[in-house]
Amino acid sequence: MFKKYQPLYHNVVFYYTLIYAVYTLFGRFTWLHGLVEHTVNTPLYSFTAVFGLMLVAIDFFFYKNYKQMKYYPIYILFIVCAVISSALNVKYGFTDNVKTIIWLTVQMGLFTTMGQLLTKERYHRWLTLFFSISGSIWGFASIVSLYQFIYVPGYLIPMNNRMIRQSLYDNRLFGVFIDPNLGAFVAFLVMWGMFYLIRQHKKNKLVLILCTTNSIIQLLYIVLSGSRSTQVCMIVSISYAILYALFCFYKKTNKVGKTAQILSYIAVPVLCALIIFASFNLFKTGAATLANAIEPQVHTGVTELERTDIEGDSSNNRIDIWKGYLTLLKDKPIFGLSPRNAWNYADTEHPDSYLAEHHYDVHNAYIAVLAGMGIVGFIVLLGIIYCLLRTIIPRLFDTEKMNLQYFISLQFIINIAVFIFFYPGIFFTNGIDPILFWIAVGFALKEAKKKGLS
Repeated sequence: MFKKYQPLYHNVVFYYTLIYAVYTLFGRFTWLHGLVEHTVNTPLYSFTAVFGLMLVAIDFFFYKNYKQMKYYPIYILFIVCAVISSALNVKYGFTDNVKTIIWLTVQMGLFTTMGQLLTKERYHRWLTLFFSISGSIWGFASIVSLYQFIYVPGYLIPMNNRMIRQSLYDNRLFGVFIDPNLGAFVAFLVMWGMFYLIRQHKKNKLVLILCTTNSIIQLLYIVLSGSRSTQVCMIVSISYAILYALFCFYKKTNKVGKTAQILSYIAVPVLCALIIFASFNLFKTGAATLANAIEPQVHTGVTELERTDIEGDSSNNRIDIWKGYLTLLKDKPIFGLSPRNAWNYADTEHPDSYLAEHHYDVHNAYIAVLAGMGIVGFIVLLGIIYCLLRTIIPRLFDTEKMNLQYFISLQFIINIAVFIFFYPGIFFTNGIDPILFWIAVGFALKEAKKKGLS
C-alpha cells in the first residue's frame, strides 16, 4: 500500500534536506540570522526537527531503506548510548538532551540513509542546487565583508545573548559572519562547490567567470579571517586532491620511477603547508598595507592582521577547555556527562571548575563524544570511524570508479572530519556541517555493498 508513495517520500526528503541545509547558513551570516533570531528561528528549528523525526519514523516502520546501508546497527548503537548517557544524567537537564537525541537520530537515520539512496545523477542535482544557492549567499556576504575590511571600523552587535564582533576586529576580519572560523570554513566548501559547477558546465563561459570570481572572493576572505583551522583543512584537502591527480598521472605514464613517485607523495603535503602558510602571511601584509593606504583613518598599519589573541596560548584556550571536560569525565567515565548538559553537571558538582567558570563549548567533536558519552560511546564512535575508513580508503585512489560526485563527497568527509578537531561538529549540534557530512557518508558507504564489504 505504501510502496506507491515511496518516490514522493524520497522527493520530500530530498527537498527537506536541501532547504534545511540552506537555512542553516543563516546561523553564520549575521544579517540573515538577525532577521530570524527573535521571530521564526526557534519555531522553524523545532518544526524541522519534528518533521525530520517523522520522516525517520516513516522509513523505519514502512520503507526500511535504512537497512540497505551497511553498518547501520552501529549508528543505532551510538544513538542508544546517547540515550543511556542522557538518562543517567537526567537530573542535570532533560530538554536539551532530548533535542540533541532527536537531531542525532535525524542526522544518522535520515541524512545518511538519503545519501545511501542517492544515485550519482540525483546527488548531482542536490549538489548543483545547494552550491548555486550557498555560493550566491556566501559570495554576497564575503563581498560585503571585504568592503568592511577596507572602509568600516570594527564594531559589536548584540546577538545570541552575547556581543558579536563585526568587520575588522581583534586583528581578524569577522566581516558579517558570526564567527570568522565558521565563515571561512563554509567559504572553503563553497570554493569546492564552484569547482564542481565549473567541471559540470565546462563549456559555459559565464559559469566559469562567475564561479572563478566567487572562488577568489572566498579565498580573500579566508586569508583575512585568520582562521587557522580552515588553513589546516585546506592543507589536508588540497593535498589529497593533488595526490590523486599525481596518482592518475603516474598511472598513465611509465617515465617516473617508483622512488620518485613516493618522494613526490611525501613532498606534496609539506609543500602545500609551506605554500599556504607563507602566501597567506605575505598576502595579509600586502592587504594591510593597501587598506592603510586607501583608508588610513580606519587602519593601524601593516601589522594589523597579526593575531594578538593567541600570544602565549597558541591553542586559543582549547587545551584548557579540553582538559576541563576530560577532568570532569573522571567522575563518570563509562557513559559520560550527557551529550548536552556538561555545563549543568559542572555547575552543580564542581562549581569551582574551569568549565563551570567559563561555560565553553568543547571545541572538539571527538572529545565531545568522549566527555558526553564516556568510554562506551567513544568506542562506538571508533567503530563508526573504522567502518567509514574501511569503505573509503580503497576508493581514495580508485581511478576507475571515481566520479566527480564521489570526489566531492570525499572532500566533505575529509574537510569536516578535520574541522571538527577544533569545533563541536557533527554529533551534538545541528548546522551545515552535520547535513553535508552525513549525506556524504551515506553516499560513500553505498560503495560498501558494491565492494562486498560486510
